[in-house]
Amino acid sequence: MATEFTYTDNGTEIRTWDETEATVVAQARERLDEHDVSLTTEEIREHIEVIPSPRRIKTGEKGVFDERRRRGGKRAAQEVIEDGMDVGLGTGSTTAWAIAEIGRLLRTGELQNVRGVATSLQSHELAKEASIPVLGLDAVTALDVTIDGADQYSEQEPTVIKGGGGAHAREKVIDAMAEELVIATDEGKATDPLDFPVPVEVMPDAREVVAERVREIGGTPALRMAERKDGPVFTANGNLVLDCDFGGLDNTAAIAGALTDIPGVLEHGIFLDMVDVVYLGTDEDVDVLRF
Repeated sequence: MATEFTYTDNGTEIRTWDETEATVVAQARERLDEHDVSLTTEEIREHIEVIPSPRRIKTGEKGVFDERRRRGGKRAAQEVIEDGMDVGLGTGSTTAWAIAEIGRLLRTGELQNVRGVATSLQSHELAKEASIPVLGLDAVTALDVTIDGADQYSEQEPTVIKGGGGAHAREKVIDAMAEELVIATDEGKATDPLDFPVPVEVMPDAREVVAERVREIGGTPALRMAERKDGPVFTANGNLVLDCDFGGLDNTAAIAGALTDIPGVLEHGIFLDMVDVVYLGTDEDVDVLRF
């Protein structure tokens, strides 16, 4: 997590962020001086909140500070989470805002006795830094709700494609455990029919045979390569990821079933008929889509 200072003076918003609070305080003082605003150090700290760190999320500043994603993630946390809940904590830039907001609500006492189960190491670390008590996946058998993100969602069916971060196997387990699956995203990810390349987690030795089976059912598989090191991406389970392009998924259920039936596939990124609610941030507000 990082920290952010936000202050409004005569309708002008003053905002700055950094990884450390001390740096944010110094930056805030400089920005306030530019606007001839005088605040004490303690008053500056009162306007500082914990936020997702753009340096730890793959979308970087552009994704994390997309106001639609900030708006959608925070609103989902505010309206969905209640006292005493066990909550699945999803992965991605929008869900990171939901995690930060849950932490803030716990720190201010607006929420109590909420525990989280993380869908990835990223969300686990974010939750810890936001002071959310975290449980291991094997410590629970059911969750009240999961707030998760999506690479693409449908406005016509309760289905999303996930796995851009390679955590979709664990995400699907946690999403399926929840009484309610809430997707927090932005309006730019809506597509009908779904056409995002479907991430498929495969055993390393089965890569070629799985790729051939994907071609037989109409997909074009591509081995996902690492961005900051040589070689392919390996998941937390020690497997490889094939990103499989099917074009538009006119029959999502059929493709999902065919992928599930391929030996060597651990999990795929079609979350079929699992979504209950979508909170999507727009340029002005948050729209809520219920199935």
